[in-house]
Amino acid sequence: MIIDVNTSFGRWPFQKFDVNSAQAMAKRLNSAGITKALISSMDGILYPDPSVCNAELVKTIKPTPELIPVPTINPGLANWRKAMETSGIKAIKIIPNYHNYSLIDPLLVPFMRILASKRIPLMIQMRIDDERNQYPLMKIPGVDWRAVVQFANAFHETPVVCLCVYRSEAVELVQKTRNVHVDISFIEFFQTLPTLLRSIPPDRILFGSHTPFLYTESAVMKLKSAQMKAKPYKAIACANARRLFNI
Repeated sequence: MIIDVNTSFGRWPFQKFDVNSAQAMAKRLNSAGITKALISSMDGILYPDPSVCNAELVKTIKPTPELIPVPTINPGLANWRKAMETSGIKAIKIIPNYHNYSLIDPLLVPFMRILASKRIPLMIQMRIDDERNQYPLMKIPGVDWRAVVQFANAFHETPVVCLCVYRSEAVELVQKTRNVHVDISFIEFFQTLPTLLRSIPPDRILFGSHTPFLYTESAVMKLKSAQMKAKPYKAIACANARRLFNI
């Protein structure tokens, strides 16, 4: 069983995807051996109000129960509390670098208090694209890992999942916090997981593919070619996600 914690669906102005329906997305993931996936609306990255895109995503993926919606929230908008009133939310995603606020902004305090009271994990999308491949007139730096460390330690009661981290960021984030987890979608080098596991424990690593921005099979191969023992393999493939997101 593999649970993918980092997938998206929708439209992106700088790239064309061949996955144009929820059924096609589910089929793509299933063909790679992924049984469940947490999915967010990529429209919510650039749309003025992500809540509109969250509602559209829920309707779109309703026929595909293997896809689990994760709403994107902009805490800088007045309506963010309404999005958190939906029952059964597995996680909330924020994208500070695209929505133009800092992790040390006081507006995040009430937001994080509600997350903690509801026991909802927080996902931070560290980047959408590799900075080297971004459209030249829209260069968006990744979220500063040092700010995430400060933020996560200030709200240590809430699990934080950092998506699309680079290897060096992953090591710093995990070693300097107790509540940060990282996905493997942007971590690529020789013997990816065995090397990463020398620096951070398996219970802080999650499987994420960043489909459709990246090739799904690439992330799966990182897992299957790692030749790990059964316990760390299962932790990364699905057990950590099941524990964090109550799947």
